[in-house]
Parts: sequence; structure tokens; C-alpha cells
Amino acid sequence: MPLKTFTNPSNGYLVDDTCVFGVEVFVIKSSGVGECLMLKESASYTHEWRISRLSSLGDESFSDVFTAGDHKWKVWLFPRGNLANRGQSLSMFLVLVDANNLASGQKMNVRFILRLKDQNNIIRQHACAIVWLSSSATNWGWPTFMPLTTVGKCLMDDSCVIEAEVTVLGIVRKLP
Repeated sequence: MPLKTFTNPSNGYLVDDTCVFGVEVFVIKSSGVGECLMLKESASYTHEWRISRLSSLGDESFSDVFTAGDHKWKVWLFPRGNLANRGQSLSMFLVLVDANNLASGQKMNVRFILRLKDQNNIIRQHACAIVWLSSSATNWGWPTFMPLTTVGKCLMDDSCVIEAEVTVLGIVRKLP
């Protein structure tokens, strides 16, 4: 507003050299959910699980726990297939062991590769994924990693190496 308009008594803005200002404030409560993505500079870690007699393992077996990206992991192996693939395929999954340490709503983005190697350290099968894991989704993998007929042909002396290469790419947390 021009000063001349403001100081003109006929306009009523300035009376007896006094002016009153008023303000209306509207507060809108946000109902949105914010998240914070933290990208990690985590080096990949490769864990080897040597199995001398694959056929002697039970229906399911776990590797030793290993650490990658400040979290604990293990490989979950079904030598004769999980329930849906029993007798058809070798099933293999990566498991986040310490998922209960994640905060509510926290998710972890992970890139991992699972490999099956024969006794001569030759890769016979591999699979790679980038997934989100959390306290409610603690594992991911392949129910049909490799047909059992192929496993039998590849592993001459019933021994193998399961290799898990894990890289934590980032973590998402809910904002307060």
C-alpha cells in the first residue's frame, strides 16, 4: 500500500497517529508420512558355506550367521525343495537374522547374489536380487533355485559351496 493512502485520515488506517494490525493464522495438521532414505557406502561381503554331504542334510538347513553392512545374515537352504517344491527343486533364501533390531517401519534395501558351486569351485547356478527387507519381511530367495535333477548331475561327490554375496544399499526410516 502506498504511504500516502496509509496516512490519509479519510481512509481510516491511521487514527491519532495509531494503527492496529490483525493477523489470522490457519494451522493445518499434516497427516502425511515422511520417510528418510539413508544411502549406505557398504562394501559387499561374501560368505562361503562348504557342505561336504548335501544329500545328508535334513529338509532344511542354515549356514552359520555372518555380518554384512552392520547386520547379521544367514542362508536358508532346502536341499530337496521347500514345501511348494518338495522333490523338484533346490530352494535357497537369504535371511536377515537381526530383523527384530530394526525400528518400527524401518526397511533395508539389499542387493544379494546366491551361488551354488561344485567341488571344483565352478559356479553351477547363481541368482541375484535387489529387495527391501524389514521386521515383517525377513527373507527373500528362490523356491526353484535349481532343479534337483541338475543338482545331481553337477555335484559329483555330493559336496558343494553355497556362496552369499550381500551389499546393504540403504535404509529407510519413518520421520517423527
